[in-house]
Amino acid sequence: MSITRDCAQLLEAGSRYHVHYGDRLANHLPMVLIALDKLGARPVQLKHAFDRSTPHLQLRPGSPVEEITEPAHCRNRDDRFPSALHDYEQQLRQFGIAKCLQRELPALLPAIATAAFHGLIRTAYGVDARHLEEIAMGLAYWNLDYHELNSSDKQTPAAAADILPRLAQQYPDIAIAPGNIADHMHAVTGQPGWMSTPIQPQLLGLEDIASVAITAYLGTKDFTLLHGVTGCHALRLILPYCNDKEVALRFFWQGLVIAYLSTGPKAIQSIERDEIKNIPQRQTEIRDRALNSDDDHVIKLAYSALEEFHYYGKSEYLQIFN
Repeated sequence: MSITRDCAQLLEAGSRYHVHYGDRLANHLPMVLIALDKLGARPVQLKHAFDRSTPHLQLRPGSPVEEITEPAHCRNRDDRFPSALHDYEQQLRQFGIAKCLQRELPALLPAIATAAFHGLIRTAYGVDARHLEEIAMGLAYWNLDYHELNSSDKQTPAAAADILPRLAQQYPDIAIAPGNIADHMHAVTGQPGWMSTPIQPQLLGLEDIASVAITAYLGTKDFTLLHGVTGCHALRLILPYCNDKEVALRFFWQGLVIAYLSTGPKAIQSIERDEIKNIPQRQTEIRDRALNSDDDHVIKLAYSALEEFHYYGKSEYLQIFN
């Protein structure tokens, strides 16, 4: 296991809480614990994150566990969440992480953006921690809130980096729908002419998506697009287990495009390149900001940004708190 014993114990204690609470708000606690642990948090900091989070969480459904043939039969059924979770737990114990994900991800990828990418993110954090129960929880969450987004599959010769500005010109004023991020995103797909609008570039790689995600976030500092950065980090972690990587990339790209349009869309401002004279110091500052924060999204964003910086080597990731 790649997390500390203190983190593992708190994850076990937190496993009695449901994956969401209130009006479909994500339970960030396990993801925050893993991020803090990876960032080098002390046991007292992990315990503080646990103690401040649990009062507003809700217990998992107490429904009886039934043997199921397909987790898909439990989609959008809170009462069947325990059965889906049990099925994923059994598969992970029987087949291991790699084979379980190779079996189950194809059915979930069309809804990769569901719940503002949180099913994906929680699954990926579980993979990062090599924690079977967290992987099962992530998959069960993804399955529970399964909702596909509709768009054209037609491809355009435009580069990925040019597609968001072009779509912003085509759809300059999208009213933000009531509800949460997921509701805002679904509202985009009801715009006139949406299904005939090409959004997929002919050439699309993981680094293309990552570059658009960090550029869009830095250029807007929009809360919805923050999830594009953390989601892209999560995509990178699960991509090795996807039998058809291009399918995963294109479903994620679809979600990222729709997430961007759901912001209004906001204009993406040019990023002023920050000359970072002391990169180790900047990384320490980002890490310390996370370790001393009570904001779940600050913690997760810091962790993802540092991980993506280590992977891609792009200084934009060190500008997230500028």
